[in-house]
Amino acid sequence: MESLTLDKAMELYKILGSHIPEVEKDNVDALGFIGRIVDNINTSGHHEAYTLSIELMSGKTLQDLQEMIPEEILSLFIDGLMQNRILDLKSFCSRAGF
Repeated sequence: MESLTLDKAMELYKILGSHIPEVEKDNVDALGFIGRIVDNINTSGHHEAYTLSIELMSGKTLQDLQEMIPEEILSLFIDGLMQNRILDLKSFCSRAGF
């Protein structure tokens, strides 16, 4: 999986921004942090944020995802957020007033 371009990264932030928790960047357990994003998506009821973000980061279609096992889909989500440095993206967008 490749890193997103800036415009695609901003699109990712539009999808996930409200689900990304506030944290101290130096004290982050990456998997726990991503788990909190998933929990926030579930709590909000905006489940499409999960699939839309995976589609954007992986280039896969919804049909592709439906043919995968849940563990593979979760792995795409985790890898995509790590590859696209979600903490740095949140920090950048916050500083930019986005």
